[in-house]
This record gives sequence, C-alpha cells and structure tokens, in this order.
Amino acid sequence: MKEKQHYKYTTLSFVLINIWTLYVFFDYFVTRHKIFSETGLFIFFVKSLFFCIVLGVTLILLRLFYFKKKRKDKLRANFFYIFAGVFNLYVFIIWLICLFLKLLPADTPLAFYMLGNLTIALFIGFDIYYKNKYSVINGNHTSI
Repeated sequence: MKEKQHYKYTTLSFVLINIWTLYVFFDYFVTRHKIFSETGLFIFFVKSLFFCIVLGVTLILLRLFYFKKKRKDKLRANFFYIFAGVFNLYVFIIWLICLFLKLLPADTPLAFYMLGNLTIALFIGFDIYYKNKYSVINGNHTSI
C-alpha cells in the first residue's frame, strides 16, 4: 500500500460524510418534515444504514474472496473500502448518540443492524490500519 494514501482517503471520507450530514440537516429543517414521517429524517437514516451495510459487506466479501494475497493491497488502498469503514462507524455513532439522548428506543430491530455496522467498521479499520511487525531472524521473517 502506498504510504499515507489511506490517510488522504480517510480525510476525504470524513469530508464527504460531513457534506452528507449537512445536506440532511438543512433539508430536514427546510422541508419541515416530521422525524418519523414517510420521508422524514428517520427513514433517511434507515436507508443510509442499509446502504452502509450493503456497501460494507460487498467490499468485505471482495476482500476475502477476490483480493486474496497477491492483490490484497489494491482493495486496502481503495477509497471505497475506506469510505465504507468510516461511514459504517459514523452511522453506528449516530445511533449510539440517539440512544443516549433517548431519541430511539434500545429494543428496536435496528440494534441488530447497528451491531452489523460496528462489525463492518471494525473489520475494515483493523484491515487497513493494523500492520504486522516483522523481525528478521537469521534471514527469516517471523511475526512478533
């Protein structure tokens, strides 16, 4: 993987997600929808949730089955892979904040999907940012 390429993509992901958040925020207040109406903020959040899950699962399956050992860095350094991890984490954090503010009940069926968001975000995050440290012992590479 190119050195520090993933930091650039992570920053770009945060910028795009913030633009998405601002659009939803201002669209919600300009159109005066109710939170739980057919076209309200909650429905948009649920649609975003399912988009995140589908994108994340698709990219993880590609990572596990298509991009194995030879081409593993091609997907790890891809913008969409990093974006999927950041966006899944972002949606999970929004849900957690809504739970703490008691805007959503904790016993909704969304809890199962939110744990899926967290799992996807953790998998992609560890896959991108966790690096094995190697030491050379007598010319052989061994993992520490």
